[in-house]
Amino acid sequence: MVASAATLALGTAGIAYAQAPAPVSTVTSTVTPAKAGTKAKPKSVKLKLAVTNNVSESKATASKIAITFPSTLKLSTKGLDQCTASDTELLEGPSTVCPKAIVGTGEAHAIVNPYASPATVTFKVTPLVGKNELLFYLAQTPGNVKAILHGKIVGKKLTITIPEFLQQPAPGTYSALSDLTTTLQKKKGTNYLISSTGCSSKAHKISVSETFVPNPTPPGKTSSSATGEAKCS
Repeated sequence: MVASAATLALGTAGIAYAQAPAPVSTVTSTVTPAKAGTKAKPKSVKLKLAVTNNVSESKATASKIAITFPSTLKLSTKGLDQCTASDTELLEGPSTVCPKAIVGTGEAHAIVNPYASPATVTFKVTPLVGKNELLFYLAQTPGNVKAILHGKIVGKKLTITIPEFLQQPAPGTYSALSDLTTTLQKKKGTNYLISSTGCSSKAHKISVSETFVPNPTPPGKTSSSATGEAKCS
């Protein structure tokens, strides 16, 4: 992918681009089971989260994705098996290096060089528990590009940082995240990765905000946000 991106960069050098429309994000989410637990008796749940961006119009390059959980959901890595391997070690594959720390599945799509000769790249996403964070192992399919994304957990917020080499796979050639879908669930004894502790207005409201960087088509805004409502009772 890097070699192809470099070729695209050479072919588009010197072209001037106008400012692109503002990025717009869309979030959909589901939580199962829908019947919520309580603070006294929290219930382990499976979260499916999908974030979609209007990259065909905005061509925006994301650098961070921040997911904020509502008061009715708790995110915690306490008591769960953690992956303590280095990024280099983990690139060998999570099923080999940290199988017990895997907490779900996912998929992501990105557009390389969205402003000139767009090419779609697909990644298989494997989330894992790290130390006070979630790790996201990305493997290009088909292809051989691999990456580790770190998602820091602070309170109710999970902030995922996208490495610079994924933002800009070759000098002057940027990528744009089209969509990201992930499913998260893990429990060990009475320790849960995500648990429900209530239900407010029949929905868990999960907010997602994204930060974007300047590229040859600077977005009309440097950030976007949206909220997904997962039904509950």
